[in-house]
Amino acid sequence: MALTDHNTIEGSRKAQKLATKDFIIIPGIEISTKDGHLLALNVTECIPRGLPVEETIDLIIDKGGTPIVPHVYRNMSGIKLPQLKNISSKLKAIEVFNGCSMPTTNLRMAQTAAALHLGGTGGSDSHIPQFAGEAYTTVETTDASVDGVIQAIHQKKTWGEGTTMPFDYRQERMVTSIKQFFQRGLRRI
Repeated sequence: MALTDHNTIEGSRKAQKLATKDFIIIPGIEISTKDGHLLALNVTECIPRGLPVEETIDLIIDKGGTPIVPHVYRNMSGIKLPQLKNISSKLKAIEVFNGCSMPTTNLRMAQTAAALHLGGTGGSDSHIPQFAGEAYTTVETTDASVDGVIQAIHQKKTWGEGTTMPFDYRQERMVTSIKQFFQRGLRRI
């Protein structure tokens, strides 16, 4: 499991401490860049928020992490397609299945990954435990370790699959996100 809280690695640190030896926790974070959200897998320290996506990707790679672009077609928090094309040479994968995205959006994300010759990942994007794991990444490897999973991502031997979360939960998340946006003074997370 990769736990990627917004702009903090504390959740993945706690999960690593609580996990049993046979349950792999990949440390991670979801970073709010100037241009949209970006996942960083296998990082053990925070990456600053608010930087341009290119600079954020370089920081992730410099720290030994793996950058992954989530929810490409999301209006408020997705990195836009022209920018994705500009940074694609620095990526190994994008999220091709997001549990909070519409099935047609997930299909577009998968088509985009294929067109850019990138691998894919899946994420539930759940903010509550009930839906964690509804979307997931299949990994083609026999090495059941953090390094084995990261290596499979780099070799483009992963893909995202899963189940779209119920409409009422997605609707509630959207309403909450809009309220929080206004509470933050029209600033993205």
